[in-house]
Amino acid sequence: MSLPDKLRAAGLNFEKFQDTKWLRGNFSVADDRTQGFFLYSEADELAGHSEYDFLSAVGPADDAANVKKACEEITDYQRGAIVIAWGQICVKIEIPEDLDAMAAKAHVFLVCQTADILEKKIFGGDAR
Repeated sequence: MSLPDKLRAAGLNFEKFQDTKWLRGNFSVADDRTQGFFLYSEADELAGHSEYDFLSAVGPADDAANVKKACEEITDYQRGAIVIAWGQICVKIEIPEDLDAMAAKAHVFLVCQTADILEKKIFGGDAR
């Protein structure tokens, strides 16, 4: 079963994003808010290991000072890197394909929570 299928089985909802191979959805975080995420729909295989790229949006990347702050802040976390995608600062990880549905969902939670914390630190709240 693919990672997107496992995450659907775990209760996550997402849809195809624009004319890309990315899927886009939202994950519930604190205070009845949601955190946007992107999941690449195909596994990346390297040396017999398959994983999927996963991104969670922090906020707009239109100010270099905010991008720099995100890069500096992510060093306080054990997982994730900062990338810019579709004009958004995002936290990125790779999720292994061989995880079960709940372990994969835990990765989603971790990244979305990290992005939410960074969003609050950098933008003072929801940056949308």
